[in-house]
Amino acid sequence: MMMLKNMSKTVCYARPILSAQHRCYRDEKGLMKRVTGKYYSDPMDVAERVVRLISLHDACRDPAQVTPNKTFEEVGLNPLDMVEVFLGCEREFDLEIAEEACEDMRTVNDLIEHLARNPATK
Repeated sequence: MMMLKNMSKTVCYARPILSAQHRCYRDEKGLMKRVTGKYYSDPMDVAERVVRLISLHDACRDPAQVTPNKTFEEVGLNPLDMVEVFLGCEREFDLEIAEEACEDMRTVNDLIEHLARNPATK
């Protein structure tokens, strides 16, 4: 902490805090590839939030193994667990996921892509 006296008052300047390392999501093949297209949210940010949400679910076998290219079954989630994950995503991103869209999703990346391309995603 550095203190400077300025004419009538003392001003306190804190040393700059070292910024935390920027995290980016990796799967076993390396960094996730950004696909060009119409995204309303950053796919990397969405991926990190979705993977965290799935990893924290009780039915997830190994949280360290949750990657975008894994299917929900490989992660250890059954259809009822997926309903809970979809509801958690709706709360996390403040939107509603249509039932038809939920039925078409098979992998973690399908969910990430759906959320990143949705204009209502926050």
